[in-house]
Amino acid sequence: MKYSNSDLCSTSTPPAFTKESLSAGNFPIPALPPSFLWEFMKDGRTPARAMTDEAMRILLPFLEGSGIILELGAGGDYYSHHVSKDQQYVTSNLTAGCDLSLDMTAIDLPENSVDAVVSVFAIEHIADFEAAFREQYRILKPKGRLLIVAPFLYYYHAAPDDFYRFSASALDKLLSSLKILVRQPLGGRWLLFSEFLHEKVVMGSKHNVWERFALRCLALPFLAFALKDNDSNYAMGFAYLCEKEG
Repeated sequence: MKYSNSDLCSTSTPPAFTKESLSAGNFPIPALPPSFLWEFMKDGRTPARAMTDEAMRILLPFLEGSGIILELGAGGDYYSHHVSKDQQYVTSNLTAGCDLSLDMTAIDLPENSVDAVVSVFAIEHIADFEAAFREQYRILKPKGRLLIVAPFLYYYHAAPDDFYRFSASALDKLLSSLKILVRQPLGGRWLLFSEFLHEKVVMGSKHNVWERFALRCLALPFLAFALKDNDSNYAMGFAYLCEKEG
């Protein structure tokens, strides 16, 4: 389905979410299943990617409803698969491959016009990140929801550049204009160790296939501890689910 900016500009209809009741106590904590150990040894998703996927699988449905979910800084439609098939989900970025071209620091949409916004590992690529946070707040409707995932102890990854990392204290301050519903650390020291030892060719590894396999074998005991390891002091990132007052 093709979208235009005007498709997102519903300033009159209040948000209507499928899941209205939400608190930190009524959703499962993101955790990697034991089956991920096998996926890891087969050189599948990185531990950080898998933990992020689990967080999105749990939290993204809280943005579902009668309106449109807008993803900012998207890298394609990867995360749209975590919502129901009949949910309208629009991706945006300044690069090709998305539904809309939108600048996160100057979003070409009216204020109070979007039901739900999601941003996953995008804010670190924005030099003027404070403007991006202001714009997300501006376009959200009263009672609209924002789901953002930002890196903390995470490696450099240019797309096309990489500027910042965010502690929970920083995100609390940057999101203080919103009501924080969920503040979830993603991973801990054991996940970090296993992530460091998971080298992939697409991420620039110069080691051969057997050397990379040996590193994964070395990482496996750490990963076993990391399956349910979420520690804000050593988190690779944080997932925040927020709501605009109104």
